[in-house]
Amino acid sequence: MAGEIYLSNLSGQFDYQSILQKYQQLKFQQVSVLQNQEETIKKQKSAFKSFADLLDSFKKDFEALTSSDIFDKKSIQNSDENVASVAINDESKVTAGSLEFSVKQLAKKDVWLSQSGVANRTDTVASSDGTLSISVGSQNVDIAYSATDTLDDIANKINQASNKLNASIFFDGTNYRLIVSSKQTGTDNALSFSDTGDLLSTLKLGGSGDGSHVQQAQNAQIDIYGQTVESQTNTFSNVLDGIDIKVKQVSANPVHVAITDDEKAAQDGIEKLFSAYNSLVDYVQQSTGEKGDLSGDYALQSIRSSILSKLTPFMERGLISVDHTNGHISLKSDQFDTLYKTNKQELKNTLSEVKNSLDPYLTFLFDPEGTIKQKEKAYDRKINRYEDRISSIVKRIDLETENLKKQFIHLDSLMARMNDIKLRVSALLPKQKQQ
Repeated sequence: MAGEIYLSNLSGQFDYQSILQKYQQLKFQQVSVLQNQEETIKKQKSAFKSFADLLDSFKKDFEALTSSDIFDKKSIQNSDENVASVAINDESKVTAGSLEFSVKQLAKKDVWLSQSGVANRTDTVASSDGTLSISVGSQNVDIAYSATDTLDDIANKINQASNKLNASIFFDGTNYRLIVSSKQTGTDNALSFSDTGDLLSTLKLGGSGDGSHVQQAQNAQIDIYGQTVESQTNTFSNVLDGIDIKVKQVSANPVHVAITDDEKAAQDGIEKLFSAYNSLVDYVQQSTGEKGDLSGDYALQSIRSSILSKLTPFMERGLISVDHTNGHISLKSDQFDTLYKTNKQELKNTLSEVKNSLDPYLTFLFDPEGTIKQKEKAYDRKINRYEDRISSIVKRIDLETENLKKQFIHLDSLMARMNDIKLRVSALLPKQKQQ
């Protein structure tokens, strides 16, 4: 026990510590057997977790394939991405066709730069208190200032007053000057200034003809077949249904855009799903084989077989090729291409049939009461049982060892006392004379 000191072999008759060590070694053989068995279960759990991860990847690929009408996907060919980018924002509204436009001007912010400034940022800029008013489109922003405010103070107050304004300091090499701009582009965000004090007149900012209006707010403009269309920003979202146009630079040369049906999107989605299925096949064969961690576990084979059976609509349309040497499946691209071009609706119906069959099954597998979670819980219960058994046996061995130790100590003490008595008796007896 803790705090006690045991002295072994006081009698000199036997070393009980080595006896106890051998006793524990013998007893712990049972613990080693259980630990090995527990480690086997942990390996099985890890192997099943790897299978569940592959199955989850398959499920995500399936959801990506069936979450929208992939057979209505469109692709865009753009003649000049440097001038403008064109993207689809709503597949359901886009129709195949072509588009041609040129960029006449880009959207700009309204920018004002004071024509006067201060030699030091810490210098004050107004002789008296006042209120600076800045109109941003239809919004009016009032900024109270005092005669003790520096140029930095004024810029900070403007920035804090409205999320539509941006103020900063510009150093021209001699003086520090104030820049005020709108944060958003377009004529709706043009600025105008007024002042109850002398801040604007001191800085020469916002007055008519004082040169402080260094960039005027303007809308972006594109020309589509002779029609000029404007936008407050450099993005046009309402010109064509389902299409976003983002202009990047002015160009007199037209941008040509072709919108076509994207056959590859559906083909790639199906091939990716089949590839995920093949990964499941390989893993099942590896892990349930003779030397696999899940050897003899037919649950994985059953899941794989069930998934394949739910892909039957693809087989019925002649879209699947099966490699019987390894169980892999692949998409017959020629047959897919023919169906896509001649009977796209049949492809849509095929995918719909697969979804109606496979989706509920995958949902069930990953349900809290489904196969995956229940299997994982079963492994956890086995591991916990081994942990409990091992803990119980270790406690029993410790207790038995402690009891034996006490008995050996008592026996060793008795033997030591007997040896002492023997020595005393021998000392009292007359010594025999040697012949």
